[in-house]
Amino acid sequence: MQIKGAIKTFAIAMAIVSLYQLSFTYVAKRVESKAEAFGKSEAATRQANELARGKEVQFDQILDSIQRVRQTHYLDSMNNKVVYNILIDKYTYKDAKDREINLGLDLKGGMNVVLEVSVIDIIKALSGNSQDPVFLQAVEKAKLMEKSSQKDLVTLFGESFESIDPNGRLAALFLFEFRDKGITVNSTNSEVLTVIRQETDAAIDRTFQILRTRIDRFGVTQPNIQKMATSGRILVELPGIKDPKRVRKLLQGTAQLEFWETYNFSDLNSFFDEANQRLSVMNTQTTE
Repeated sequence: MQIKGAIKTFAIAMAIVSLYQLSFTYVAKRVESKAEAFGKSEAATRQANELARGKEVQFDQILDSIQRVRQTHYLDSMNNKVVYNILIDKYTYKDAKDREINLGLDLKGGMNVVLEVSVIDIIKALSGNSQDPVFLQAVEKAKLMEKSSQKDLVTLFGESFESIDPNGRLAALFLFEFRDKGITVNSTNSEVLTVIRQETDAAIDRTFQILRTRIDRFGVTQPNIQKMATSGRILVELPGIKDPKRVRKLLQGTAQLEFWETYNFSDLNSFFDEANQRLSVMNTQTTE
C-alpha cells in the first residue's frame, strides 16, 4: 500500500510539473494567435487595397507583407509586457516564449537545410587562384575522389597532388599567402597541408558563427545549428519558420563591407543653428 501511495504521489507531482511547463506554451500561443488576428484585421486589407490600386497580383503580395509586419509589430510590443501571472511570479511574453516546450520540426514544422562551405574554393583562393596545370588537375581529382571517400578534401587534395607529381612542391604555390605563417620555399608538402587545413577549418568556423549571428538576429525560437561530420557542412534546423524565402536569402546572402563618410557634430553645429533661427522667424511670421 505504501508503494502504491508513493507512486500515486509521484505521478501527481509529475502531472503538476508537466502542466506547469505546458502552461508557458499555451500562453505564448495565445499571444501569437492574437498577433495573427491583429495582422489579418480589416485595416490591413484596406491598406493593401489602397496601395495595390486595383491590381490583384500586387494586392496579394502587399497584403502578405502588411500582415507579417503588423504581426511582428504586435509581438515586439508584447515582448516585455506581463502576460502570465502564477502565484507571485509574473512572466512577460518573452519569458513564456523562452520557456515553451520545443516541439521540433516533426511536430511544429519549419525548415531544415544543410549548407556547405566550398573547401575547394578556399584552397584555390589560398593559392592565389593558381593556374598551374598540376594544381588544377589535383583539384579536379580531389573533387572526384570526395564523392566516394570519407577523407576530408584537404587530405584528398594532398594525395592527388602527390600522385600526379610526386616531386611537386606545394610551397611554391602557397608561399605568397603563407609567408607569414612560417611557410618557406623549403617547407614540405605536409607542412603546407597543415596550414591549409588550419585555414579551411578557420573559414568554416567563421561561417558557422556568421550563420548563428544571422539566425539569432532573425529571431527564431530554439534553432538547431551544428557542424556535421562531413567537413564543411553545417546543419540548420529552424522550427516554426513561415517565410522560407526570407530565411534562404538571409542564410545565403553575401556580407559586404562598406565605408561611409561621417561628420562630427561640431562640423554641422552651425547649420543646425541657422536652421533653428530660420524656423524661429517662420513661426513668428505665422503667429503674426
